[in-house]
Amino acid sequence: MMTRPVEPRGTAGGATTAWVLLGLWWAAICLLWLSWAAGRIAATLTRRPATGPRFGTDFVQQLVRADWHTLWPGVSPTLVAVTYGLLLACATALVTAGIAVWQRHRPDAEDPLPSLASRSEITPMTAPEVAAKARRLRTSLKDVPVKEIDPEAAGVLLGAHRRRRGTGARVFAGWEDVVLAIMAPRSGKTTALAVTAVLHAPGAALATSNKGDLWATTAGDRREHGAVWTFDPQAITHTPQTWWVDLLATVETVEDALRLADHFVQEIRSQDGNDDFWAKGALDLLASLILAAAVSTGSLDSVQEWLSDSITREPVQILEQAGFVASARALAGRQAGAPETREGIYETARTAAACLSNPEIMRWVCPPEDRRLPALDVDAFVASRDTLYLLSKDGAAAAAPLVAALTDQVLRAGVLLAEANGGRLDPPLVAVLDEAANICKIKDLPDLYSHFGSRGICPITILQSYRQGTRVWGDRGMDALWSAATVKLIGAGIDDARFAEDLSRLVGEHDVTVASRTRDGQGGTSHQVSIRRQRILDPAQIRALPKGTALLLATGVRVAMLTLLPWYDSARADQLAAAVAASTADMTRRAQQARAARQARLKLRTAHRAGRA
Repeated sequence: MMTRPVEPRGTAGGATTAWVLLGLWWAAICLLWLSWAAGRIAATLTRRPATGPRFGTDFVQQLVRADWHTLWPGVSPTLVAVTYGLLLACATALVTAGIAVWQRHRPDAEDPLPSLASRSEITPMTAPEVAAKARRLRTSLKDVPVKEIDPEAAGVLLGAHRRRRGTGARVFAGWEDVVLAIMAPRSGKTTALAVTAVLHAPGAALATSNKGDLWATTAGDRREHGAVWTFDPQAITHTPQTWWVDLLATVETVEDALRLADHFVQEIRSQDGNDDFWAKGALDLLASLILAAAVSTGSLDSVQEWLSDSITREPVQILEQAGFVASARALAGRQAGAPETREGIYETARTAAACLSNPEIMRWVCPPEDRRLPALDVDAFVASRDTLYLLSKDGAAAAAPLVAALTDQVLRAGVLLAEANGGRLDPPLVAVLDEAANICKIKDLPDLYSHFGSRGICPITILQSYRQGTRVWGDRGMDALWSAATVKLIGAGIDDARFAEDLSRLVGEHDVTVASRTRDGQGGTSHQVSIRRQRILDPAQIRALPKGTALLLATGVRVAMLTLLPWYDSARADQLAAAVAASTADMTRRAQQARAARQARLKLRTAHRAGRA
């Protein structure tokens, strides 16, 4: 794309000198013509015949000699001067307005927007086009006219197309898209993306987070569509437990046990994504214990009990009786190995499954004492319009492995239901995996990503940086996730120099005209205008993207810039703000009660210790 020349500063003359002289010449002619037109208008106003000379050389000569009676016979020169002043003011205003309009439309070499996706190029992701695709993808919409399909039923709102003046059409991801968002903290990933996706999910919605803001904003609204299930074993929202989930209910085979065990081992894996001897041993051990607990109608509490005793024969006997002879032999052989090796593997497994030692966490995944608490049925959930919030804190011994396990089970249940329904879910399942690299480390997520789009499952994985993903899935895994995502959003605050450089190359280059001046030894000056290729967005510009904007990289579409649309700027802002205030008040009240109870326990403990002393 051609943009305006970048003129050297502090220079005079040059390639534009001739144009300036030509412009001054025509400006003088226009001023003379205005004086002639002022005389004719003044004559018309005073109803005098316009008998003066026509505009030309004679008129200019008479004007220079100030021969007013010949120029405008019978017309007052004062009236002509006033009319001329008015005409000159109008002409000046028009020229000024024209220059202002031209400057607004004038391309700028430093402005990337003219070289990014245009209005026509972003059209495939606008509401009408996405709605037309939704009719093909969702059988429930095939008889609904495109104009009558709500945008929320057609796809996930990403933002508004950013233009040089204002914003353009709203941009959506369709139900066959899978989304990856790399957005730093405070860049709008929750307020503009996660909240919108959960609120507008037409079917079941799953959301992971390590904070309570997403839950506080959307839970009240989602209760109007279906049940709300909040998994909060670490009291992030201080929501009381009203249900539990049996993660062993879906474990029927060795493969199922390995998948569940893998979510625990993922917490201790190296950054390259490969397992060392101890991690592989811990994975095999945990899988055997989980399988034994599942086939004996035990619980994860049984797994923790067996982990504490490295020589117990109970899980071996259970596996033999259930027909898993190979698993039983493998577990027995591991227990009969060298004590140092055995204890090293058991200790690694205990570290990976440290959360199983926390009774506050375990009561959410083990049969409760109160049998009236309902159990979450993941198969029924994916076929509903319910909402599941999975919350966990970061760090060791957190509930992150259980969040990843439950997320994985929901996604797999969605795939099975889609296959039973002919290939796709209708309505689709929306899975917002916020803080995925901290609390939802599903090892094979990059491999499954592209498969979800063909099953009516719309995952939205949100990371704070590209390197955060490589720490979980390794370079190959993160590259696979990046390649599989059909829609990528890059928000403000990208501080990774290598990633910013890669993005700059992906955005591409454009042509820029550059004016230059050279001076020879005799003082002569020459001017040249050349064209060069330069990055549309260099890495520094990508790092300095303003808050509230994001780059959109979508399959088959030129890179575009979006203006994010946070929920507090929407038409429902007042309603949602009231829901946030109510939820925050409830969280605060429950947090104060928990703090008061803790202080009472500490005082009682201190008193007991003082009494013993």
